[in-house]
Amino acid sequence: MLLYKCLLGFALTISVGASAQQDSLIPTPKKTFRNFINPDSLPLMNLRIVPIPILTSTPETGIRFGAALEYFFNAKEKGKDQEARGSYIHGQFTYSTLGQIEVKATWQVFTKGEKFVFRGSGGYSTYNDRFWGIGNNTVGEKNFLAQDYSRLFLESRAYRLLRNQWYLGLKFDYNDVYNVVNLRPLSPAEQNVAGINGSKTLGFGPAVLYEGRDYPFSAHKGAFAEFYFVRNISFKNNPYDFNTWFLDLRKFYPLTPSSTLAFQLSSIHTSGNVPLRELPRVGGSVLMRGYFAGRFRDRSFTALQAEYRFHIWRWVYGAAFGSAGLIDDAIGSYSTANLLKAGGLGLRFLVNKKNRMFLRVDYARNSTAGGAYYIRLNEAF
Repeated sequence: MLLYKCLLGFALTISVGASAQQDSLIPTPKKTFRNFINPDSLPLMNLRIVPIPILTSTPETGIRFGAALEYFFNAKEKGKDQEARGSYIHGQFTYSTLGQIEVKATWQVFTKGEKFVFRGSGGYSTYNDRFWGIGNNTVGEKNFLAQDYSRLFLESRAYRLLRNQWYLGLKFDYNDVYNVVNLRPLSPAEQNVAGINGSKTLGFGPAVLYEGRDYPFSAHKGAFAEFYFVRNISFKNNPYDFNTWFLDLRKFYPLTPSSTLAFQLSSIHTSGNVPLRELPRVGGSVLMRGYFAGRFRDRSFTALQAEYRFHIWRWVYGAAFGSAGLIDDAIGSYSTANLLKAGGLGLRFLVNKKNRMFLRVDYARNSTAGGAYYIRLNEAF
């Protein structure tokens, strides 16, 4: 409760809000500190532009703190009562205890009538990375190569509705990793890794989306599917010419009005001259939680995760999750002897009742060594 209030109540008192017309039988709550930290009052105030403090933690970043400006809205066609599902535009500046800086914008926008969907992120960051090698046979847990680097990036997907919640669109990727500093000399094997001292990539290709979730931030029922193919081209002094295929399937089963069983299958594959930072990787706060992001990397990665989400008390929820994955140079090389597993428990704090937005706190263990905890906004999937 203290964590929830610190994250959600501290800066909301300076919010810039825009109130939509409310039901005449339900008075609009006053913008008091008490109501700002009350999840039952927040959706009724219909806040649209909200500055909030950021406090997150992952093993890759350490404790990250800063400020963000959140813009929440539901697009609505003139003269019609039906609203589109919740959209957001998020801008942030953060600094971490590991000395990392990030200036980033993230967005997911449903236009009027949900005819278009726009998803993506872009910005600048500095990062402290760890490299254990490529494939399943890597160096020991503590023998990684530590690297610092800067990164400029833009990842965007734009979709047009076809029919029945199916969309067709275009994906665009740009990544520039530069100012790489190796904190020890590279071994002969590491010197031969493509892109280990930086890379610049540019890619685009077709994308298909099925958006059948009831709530995009934390679905209670429905399904989601996304597929894209990206052709990354070489240009000027950039030698990286490669392809990326990606598939993401999710299904949500409502067990009770306040509990959900969720599944996700994710598979990503690359071919060609793929630089290090564009290889599929295991770990992070979304998939295979419990592994440091990039603990294992290779050309092909497939993972399945499941999560049981349940109500505990008022605006407090819980979650139990597990995942398993395989990574290798191709699907045909997968072996169950190399199966990676992870799982854990978490708490969820409801921060926006209308759009089912949660602050999540997770702790996960992996099957090789150690674990990690995560504090993030929104569900992992």
